[in-house]
Amino acid sequence: MIPVPAATPYRDLDRRIWVLAFARAVNTMGLSLVMAFMALYFVSERGLSGTATGAIYLGANVLQAFSQGWAGAFSDRAGRRVTMVVALALRAVLVTVLGALVSADAPVWAVSAALYASWIVRGAFEPVAYAAVADVCAPRDRVAAFGLQKIGVNLGWALGPAIGGLLLRYWSYGSVFFVSAPIILVAAIAVARIREPERKAPAPRLSLREALAAFRWQPVMAVFLACALLAGLMHGQLFSTFSLYVKEGMGLDEGVIGLLWAINAVCVVALQMPAVALIGWIGTRGALVLAPILYAASFALVGAAGGFAVLAAAIVVLSVGEVVFEPAQQTAAAELADPDQMGKAMGLLGQMKMLGLALSLLVGGLAFDAFTGRPLSMWGALATIPIAAAVGFAAFGAMTRKRGETPC
Repeated sequence: MIPVPAATPYRDLDRRIWVLAFARAVNTMGLSLVMAFMALYFVSERGLSGTATGAIYLGANVLQAFSQGWAGAFSDRAGRRVTMVVALALRAVLVTVLGALVSADAPVWAVSAALYASWIVRGAFEPVAYAAVADVCAPRDRVAAFGLQKIGVNLGWALGPAIGGLLLRYWSYGSVFFVSAPIILVAAIAVARIREPERKAPAPRLSLREALAAFRWQPVMAVFLACALLAGLMHGQLFSTFSLYVKEGMGLDEGVIGLLWAINAVCVVALQMPAVALIGWIGTRGALVLAPILYAASFALVGAAGGFAVLAAAIVVLSVGEVVFEPAQQTAAAELADPDQMGKAMGLLGQMKMLGLALSLLVGGLAFDAFTGRPLSMWGALATIPIAAAVGFAAFGAMTRKRGETPC
């Protein structure tokens, strides 16, 4: 069994890790004020179908997946701090542009182009921020350090959609963008004040085949990466299809959607440490199978929901699956990776997860259009995604168990 490391007290972490967690919380809050409702805007205000909206998000996420790899390599040469600050500042500018386009009822293609540019810049911040944490953090402290970043992100998600939903009751959607942009600039200012982390020499560029060689067990890793894509597709339903269904399928407003997302974020923060203990008890293999089953159960509850109470219960179940899955997946990837190429291995895992997220709204939009008025059929079809992930991770566990090695 893989031992679960004890959490390092947060007070021992480098101050820059705290600043980056704060920046993540502020940045996420600012972005989720508006981005949490973007799919609703395309469908409700601009008359796009769920499938068309999913296609827009697919393109944006694919571009973000590629920008992550580019930005990580760029920051090795230009520096972490300058890359993050420029990315955040550009994002604030682009959010302002989006607000102006939405307020002016600009053509959908223009709004989509600005959205694409915004998501490319987002990809230039995320991996660099994680790299900066790794630069200033001792290996023994990484569980606490990355856990703190996760808490920052989820606090942002707890506040952003709830505030955004409240503002949308009184303001137009375009106006809320002008509240979002200054908040993102606060994150940029915070990052600009940290000291540049010391870094090792930049790694050489690798082809996809060479990147796969970063893993010691390539056949096993191929199964693991396929499951990671399914997991991204599974998790993306929370941020895309769920809001579309709650608004258009159930007739509930943005304030309710924001509150449901806030429940998710609060649950993730509150349940993070108990989830680590659970993984230690059932093992990484068991956690990777259990978590998608919880997602499938959550999807079934959404399909059966007639109001807020059951939707809230579904979000709680999904949140348990989320806090169990993420640390188990990262632990398994670390065990599979060549220790000398850990960054490249984790980067490939991140790209697969992002591609799954890229497909999530497209798949959800297809289900929404195909099963209009039949919620149980719609969410039952979507539940096949986490079920497939559970089966895949069970096969992955069997393959690693057969080798008689970790992960357990």
